[in-house]
Amino acid sequence: MGTADAGGGILTDLAAEVAALDEAAGDRVRAAVASFRAPVRVQTAGRAGVGRSTVAAALTAGGTDGAVVEESDSVDVPGAPDPVLDGDVVVYVLVEAVRDADRDAVRNLDPAQALFVLNKADTVGASREPADAWATATARAAECSDEGGLPALPLIGLLASAGTSSEFGISESGIGAVSAAVAGRVARVRAHRGEILLNTLRSQAARSLGSRDVLERYLACDHAVALGAAAARLHLADCIADEPEPPRTAADWWRAQLARQPTARRRRAVVDIRRHYVRVGRQLSGSPGT
Repeated sequence: MGTADAGGGILTDLAAEVAALDEAAGDRVRAAVASFRAPVRVQTAGRAGVGRSTVAAALTAGGTDGAVVEESDSVDVPGAPDPVLDGDVVVYVLVEAVRDADRDAVRNLDPAQALFVLNKADTVGASREPADAWATATARAAECSDEGGLPALPLIGLLASAGTSSEFGISESGIGAVSAAVAGRVARVRAHRGEILLNTLRSQAARSLGSRDVLERYLACDHAVALGAAAARLHLADCIADEPEPPRTAADWWRAQLARQPTARRRRAVVDIRRHYVRVGRQLSGSPGT
């Protein structure tokens, strides 16, 4: 299921319409839209020499729409304070193993928004045979995850940043899996921002008599419904893997899930997801939406 375009002009137009009717509400809507549309910050972090710059370059080369990659200062520098790891998404770079300084640095990070990258994966273990070396690196990454509490993926950063295939013999550097993991976390940030935006707009619709109709019209439109469905998925992660793909089939499947949800919040989330699938199904069939 696609998500709504974070940069869509519809939100700019909405803020202008609200401001024309209620200046104070317009200011609040503009601020909420700006926060929603701000680039997602992907921060690469780690100790000196692990390849933070290389991993940042590889992620930048791959590109994730609406995200910017930033490199933090080194962790565990004598006489210097550790950097604040405050990116929307944090990619913490390791070499060989998790050190005590690494463990301390990531202690308060959310695994849903952070991950380890075991860089220089081609140097892990004694064997230089491609299959053996990559298997060793993958196993070591799993150990790092257990030791540090974050998901971990192996990477040959130099190959990834150069955009070349590996003379080491691996068909890819590992950047595909790393980029996908980062993109998933970026999407989660956007979905959470969408939830905050919609809640703000609902609040303004309740408070501002002058702009209520404009706000409620937006909240009923396809763009807002798509944002609501993306946000709803944050509350139903255990269901997502089982849903079918075709919109009409998915809409029926989600309807069947409604009675199985134990809380009102989860039931509302199911309704939000199903509503979006119904809209998509109507668009695909050429039927008029609501």
